[in-house]
Order: sequence, then structure tokens, then C-alpha cells
Amino acid sequence: MRFLMKSVVAVALLAPVGLSAQAPADAPACRADLDGNRLTTTIEFSDGYAVEAPWTVNWNRAASLEDGSRGVSAKASLDRIVEVDPATGQRVVTPFPEPIETTFEGRSEEELIYRAAQIWCLTVLRAQEQSGGGSQQPTSSPARSSVGAAG
Repeated sequence: MRFLMKSVVAVALLAPVGLSAQAPADAPACRADLDGNRLTTTIEFSDGYAVEAPWTVNWNRAASLEDGSRGVSAKASLDRIVEVDPATGQRVVTPFPEPIETTFEGRSEEELIYRAAQIWCLTVLRAQEQSGGGSQQPTSSPARSSVGAAG
């Protein structure tokens, strides 16, 4: 699993946003939850194995997007991943040597959260591909957002 972490760091956020709309029934699920300044993106496979990314975000809720349109953006920093063992439910935290930083954006906060989930799933899948773990297409669940105290 340490190799997966290294692969995730190597390919983190280099993935394009577009993903296939059709996915097999056993495809992994992509989710994102927002609580204040914590955005957690998760990919969960059909066997129960999951990789979570707890991002710390700084919001710009009135941003100009790359295409010139108005939207929202969030500068995000990730300093660890959390892997969930399907057999035991044990959560294994793997810190990164240095935080990964990126910017997520969308026309709305909901779209931004949805896109962050897609990007995370594609990043993990590409990391698995590079480590010899094969490739699967993710499905995307609706983004879940809970309102919390912004920090």
C-alpha cells in the first residue's frame, strides 16, 4: 500500500477532469463531502477497499475560471491519504513527505465538489495502473455537502 501512496503522489492531479459517463456495475464509487474548510474525496471499490483524501481548502467563492466565466475556486492542500481495509475496517493513515497543492474550480460549489471527487478517483486509478493494479472506471455519486464552521 505504500507503493500506492507513492504512485498517488507521482500522478496527483495531473488527470484530466473528463470521465466516462458509463461505468460497469462493479466500478468504484467516487464521493466528496464538504464540511467547512475540509473537503474529503473518496474512492471506494466494490470489495470495500477505499482511499480517502482529507483536503484543507481556502475558498474563493467569486472566482474567474480558466475559460473566463464566473464560478468558484478552492485552493486545496493534501498532506496524507487514508486507506480503509475492507476486511477489518482499519483505517491506515499515510502522511506525504510534502503536501500536494492544487486548485479545484467549478461554476458552483456543488460542481466544484463533484469535480474534486472525479479528479481524486481518476488519480487513484492511474496510480493503481502504474503500480500494476489494473484499471477500473469510477462512478460518481452526488456530492454531499454539510455546512460546518469555516476555519
